[in-house]
Amino acid sequence: MSEERELIEKIYRKMIMTRLRESSVSRSMCPNGIVMLNGNSFTASIRECSASVIDFYADWCIPCKIMEPILNKLSQVFAGKVFFGRIDVDAYPEIAAEYGVMSIPTTILFSNGEEIYRIIGAVDYNTMRRYIEIYLGVKP
Repeated sequence: MSEERELIEKIYRKMIMTRLRESSVSRSMCPNGIVMLNGNSFTASIRECSASVIDFYADWCIPCKIMEPILNKLSQVFAGKVFFGRIDVDAYPEIAAEYGVMSIPTTILFSNGEEIYRIIGAVDYNTMRRYIEIYLGVKP
């Protein structure tokens, strides 16, 4: 069963990489650091850069606090190549509902404004970096 899953993931990654290469939309340089998003800036922000990592969090959430320094470091590593944003689900529950965020932290990877992959819960730096490289096709 795991061989079958690996094959499916390999095919999926290849499809994503092909789609990214074929995309002829030119994007401006992504801003550095993590941008705090609100209801008005969310949609425009995920379309601003061809690759985006958005963290859905709440101030009271301990696993969310664990993810913050990891995402800060990754935003430096992928500076100018990947847009990093955070949105507070308590302040903007309508956006969390729109994207089906039921647990936090939830980190969603977007390519050209479309969801590509979703990580629910806290993950370590190397795992998150690997997800960005594989699913968004971006190297530091």
